[in-house]
Amino acid sequence: MRERHESMLGKGDNQAIREVNRSIILDLVRRAGRVSRTELARRSKLTKPTVSTIIDEFIGDGTVREVGLGESLSGGGRPARLLEFNDASAAYLGIHFGVRATRVAVADARGIIRVVRGRPSLRNAAARASKVVRSAVTEALQAAKIPWARVAAAGATVPGLVDQETGVCVLAPNLAWQDVPLREALQDELRVPVVVNNITQASAVAEGRVGAARGVRSYVWLYVGSGVGAGIVIDGRLFHGQSGFSGEIGHCPVSEDGPPCGCGRRGCLETVASTMALLRAAEDAIAGKQATRLARVEGRLDVAAIAAAAGQGDAVAKRILAQGSEHLGRGISFLLNILNPEMIVLGGPVIEAGEPFLHDVRASVARHALLPRGVAIVPSTLGDRAELTGSVLLAMEKTVRSYRIVGSHDVRARSATEM
Repeated sequence: MRERHESMLGKGDNQAIREVNRSIILDLVRRAGRVSRTELARRSKLTKPTVSTIIDEFIGDGTVREVGLGESLSGGGRPARLLEFNDASAAYLGIHFGVRATRVAVADARGIIRVVRGRPSLRNAAARASKVVRSAVTEALQAAKIPWARVAAAGATVPGLVDQETGVCVLAPNLAWQDVPLREALQDELRVPVVVNNITQASAVAEGRVGAARGVRSYVWLYVGSGVGAGIVIDGRLFHGQSGFSGEIGHCPVSEDGPPCGCGRRGCLETVASTMALLRAAEDAIAGKQATRLARVEGRLDVAAIAAAAGQGDAVAKRILAQGSEHLGRGISFLLNILNPEMIVLGGPVIEAGEPFLHDVRASVARHALLPRGVAIVPSTLGDRAELTGSVLLAMEKTVRSYRIVGSHDVRARSATEM
């Protein structure tokens, strides 16, 4: 039966198997530190000749290098030649178009970020976006001492709707961008393959690979900052939706007579649950001459300052956080009722509000969700690097498929967007 099955494999099938095998070996080398061909064959369940052929190809293109000899094999044979992944074999770019600033990261072939550079926000200036990014990339590459020729791909994130097929930013209300051909513009400027995602989708990938959701199969990464949006992972796969517009819970109306939203509607969740909503409430209290410590905050008023005032017993600050946590918990309850995830990871400036705020959010979820039991609601462990880390990982996925060994007897292909 095996011979018959192999004879029935077409050229495309053989090529696919070859790519899977290459990716399995590459992941093993990347994770192993120093490893021999014999050990790679043992771990991958592939034959030694197959492993040797693959390794020779990787050595030839500089992805893997030999680094000396290991201990002698049993029986006094020749010591094995050790291999390691070459961190300098490629570089990847992460680009984050934020409301306050645009940031660019340069990462090595493992996806580890080495240098980050920033530029002022490009609100209402989409036409200049690609040129500003090139300037920041040039500066970052120089700081990292990496030549342009080594850059293999770039990943970009934007706080808005991104058409996955075309790479067009259809709408980014907080940047005042609409129908921006972002992928095309960046590829023309950077001369490398570019993938564009919503910031929450990219952050969800990062959190599942190296953050709080590592090992979790179904979860939601919820950004709460100037806006509110969700990156959804279902059974280990990033969920884009039909065109890539999934997760826009921040633009679900919760109050017909609520504040105006950047999307053109009124009463969206982000108008009452975002950090901008909290800051607006604080500024209104100060302007209204309410008795509050917030009026005496030095420097820029932020969520951390509101949380600090609340911790000192300030009634206005406590009320602002209570209202914000109630609205946010209600929004999270919608996610729980519809998706039934294992975990909700909160990211963005909201985590500066601290554990008391998270406690109130969890209490609100408990009041509004149908079955909230067993769903962890935790802060992101990646902080403000989530978007850049995710964009780098998605850039790597553009050029190098990443596979993992699952269990001791099962080898299963999984891409970088599968946690």
